[in-house]
Amino acid sequence: MEISELKVGSVFLDTNILLYAYTTTKFSSSCETLLELVQNGSIQGYVNSTVIDEFFHKVLLTQVYIEKHLAPRDAIVYIKQHPDMLKRCTAPYHMTKEVLEDYQLIVLDTSDVIDDTLNISQIYGLLFSDALHAACARKNHIDYFVTNDRDFDRIDFLSIVKP
Repeated sequence: MEISELKVGSVFLDTNILLYAYTTTKFSSSCETLLELVQNGSIQGYVNSTVIDEFFHKVLLTQVYIEKHLAPRDAIVYIKQHPDMLKRCTAPYHMTKEVLEDYQLIVLDTSDVIDDTLNISQIYGLLFSDALHAACARKNHIDYFVTNDRDFDRIDFLSIVKP
């Protein structure tokens, strides 16, 4: 299924969907449209704190490597060596607050899905953070899992939606 086919229901948004909505890619338009559906209440949007962490982290690294003309892999080293940079980087703070406030996303608790996360990781061969997203979606009976990550295609209990 594709985002354009979604009209109602609940969705878990993977980090890449938020990133596409805030950047310019071939997926940006459909991801922006999805967030508008969440914003107007047609669709209920869910994330967990790991999605928020991943989104903030990617936006931060992008701002640093663009401003400092660094290779992406060097941005984290630069931040560690220059922690004051975090005080000057406004984009990750602004964008993360916007995602949470403007779209009224529900941030799911993850403390009660750790055992399921470990099982999903082992059974489906997923990294822990991806298994955590899947476990949150399952526990909360979320209708659709929106992602462009093919690793989730292996999970038989998720209804995957692609941008």
